[in-house]
Amino acid sequence: MNEARTRMIQINAVPSRLTRPFIAVASILAAALFSGSQPATAASLIFGGATIAGQGERNEFIGETTPLFSSQYVIQRLALSDYYYQYGKNGETVKVHGEALDGALGLQTAWQQGWFQASAGVHFRNNRVSPDGADAKADGSQFGLSLGVQGEERFGNDWSFGGIGVYTVGPASYWTRVRLLHRAFGTAWAGVEFSRHGDPNYHTNQGGLVLTGIRIGTGLDLGFYTGVKKTTGQSRSFYGGVEVTKSF
Repeated sequence: MNEARTRMIQINAVPSRLTRPFIAVASILAAALFSGSQPATAASLIFGGATIAGQGERNEFIGETTPLFSSQYVIQRLALSDYYYQYGKNGETVKVHGEALDGALGLQTAWQQGWFQASAGVHFRNNRVSPDGADAKADGSQFGLSLGVQGEERFGNDWSFGGIGVYTVGPASYWTRVRLLHRAFGTAWAGVEFSRHGDPNYHTNQGGLVLTGIRIGTGLDLGFYTGVKKTTGQSRSFYGGVEVTKSF
């Protein structure tokens, strides 16, 4: 599956002064989630990317997915992210800076018009919440069990529908996204996306437009997305990002 192995994670463990410069350089090899390229059952993939939004919110991520012992059906994934987000709670704005680290094993299968993957692994995050005491459950370091599914189905030669869902036991956080894409030009696909993520303290809904799967080199695809998001206790804002995958 050369394409859509995403950032499906927010991962931590390393101080942000180390991760941000590293990810900023590495994100040019970023993750095109559901880029629309043909499934390949035994390919390795480097992915990463960056998203920005209103109020200075951001997320940068990088990772890799490889077949386990060259298996067509078993994969291993490692991902790292650095992020900042905020939400409203009890009349004040809660700000969260953090890093996360995920390692997972997954099972996958592919057919002529699509593919499906399920995975489970260890999630570690390190958050710094302000103001102090605003959200004690999200503050500090925490381990969790990350459970995820993702897949894509083609309809004829020109339409694709893909989705991803992740739930992390412990923090009780979740991340979901669906994309409906139509072939645009060459290897590129264009369409719409909707995403919802959060935890017991906040929820974010966002939707927008996508152009992805733009071939810029051998096995190297580039994508862009932009739209509007709404987070608990915050006003609506625009978001945008870039994603790239490099398959081997």
